[in-house]
Amino acid sequence: MNQLLALLKELHLASNISIFVYDHEQKLVNQFKQTVSPSFPNRFLTKIDFSLTTGSVKIFNTSRNECFSVISLPENNRKILVLWCNVQTIAALGYFRDSFPSISLERLISYTKILYFSLFQKLPVIEQPNFISDFSFVAEEKDEHLTETDVNIYHNSYYKEKLMLQALEKGILVEFRPRLADFINSGTFGKMAVGNELRNSKNLLIAATTLFTRAAIKGGMHPESAYMLSDRCVQRIERLNQIDSIVDLIQEIGEIFVKRVRAAQSFSNSSLIFLIQDYVFKNLAEPINLTLMAKQLGYSKNYLCRSFKQATNQTIVDYANEQKIREIQSQLIFSHKTVTEIAAMLGFYDQSYLTKLFKKYLHTTPTQFRKKYHI
Repeated sequence: MNQLLALLKELHLASNISIFVYDHEQKLVNQFKQTVSPSFPNRFLTKIDFSLTTGSVKIFNTSRNECFSVISLPENNRKILVLWCNVQTIAALGYFRDSFPSISLERLISYTKILYFSLFQKLPVIEQPNFISDFSFVAEEKDEHLTETDVNIYHNSYYKEKLMLQALEKGILVEFRPRLADFINSGTFGKMAVGNELRNSKNLLIAATTLFTRAAIKGGMHPESAYMLSDRCVQRIERLNQIDSIVDLIQEIGEIFVKRVRAAQSFSNSSLIFLIQDYVFKNLAEPINLTLMAKQLGYSKNYLCRSFKQATNQTIVDYANEQKIREIQSQLIFSHKTVTEIAAMLGFYDQSYLTKLFKKYLHTTPTQFRKKYHI
């Protein structure tokens, strides 16, 4: 037993997870936890079947971003081990990613497997976690004198979300990163799909992408360009078979939008400039034809070119080529179309011209770009 206690102490020191030892009469025998961490709640203790057979493992997940595991020790010990990853544990770990429920649960399961292997020299069979809704415990929470901060720790701060999105709108990457970190650390994301963590993670990523899309449009990114990028991101999300860190992906997607907003700072509120940009996006699959554009918009070609140059400091042709290059990048990353097919799709006369233009803007060939970034 002394060796077991020494092992539990080391595991607690390494993980910061609270560990409790109970006998089969539900009496607390030993505990390893931080001084500031609470004792294991009775409301959770009542959910444990103390008649578990030797070597059984159960995982429980709650709606307040808390989870705990139960291991039944060999009969000569007749003890139950409880590993509890609570709110204080997550804060102590200091990882932004742990504020997302599935991540803290994954971490707990990993530590449970390590401990189980140390005890039984084999990996455990772990079934689907049992979900406990904390909403039925509201009265008990009041009796335990939880502070307002404790009760409201579940969802992220709306105010910090606004600050994060404002940073995205401005296209300032150095401001966006700490704002995103503050937002993530302010609480936890919601639960959109109970019992299916992969689906839940995908839903949350899609929701984040939607927020980023709206903010990017407010920041000056052309709506059609923002929606196209959003579609690409969602398609990528849906193809994922595993999500190790939702926070890392949210940051990656957010930074893509920040950079696009930054690139679109030349966007003008002028209705004429917007009409020109809108025309370019709607005719992205065609070679740029300034004479036809002028005719359809009802202005002279010289007036269009002069107005656009004054407002954006670039020519209409250069702007159109930039948008084509961005679409080529998206196709190379997210699709399996050949370079020849992409060239035909975007109105290039031949693949060689596409390659020449691509290399001019990005200093690499489409083939090299695809090898590096294709998903």
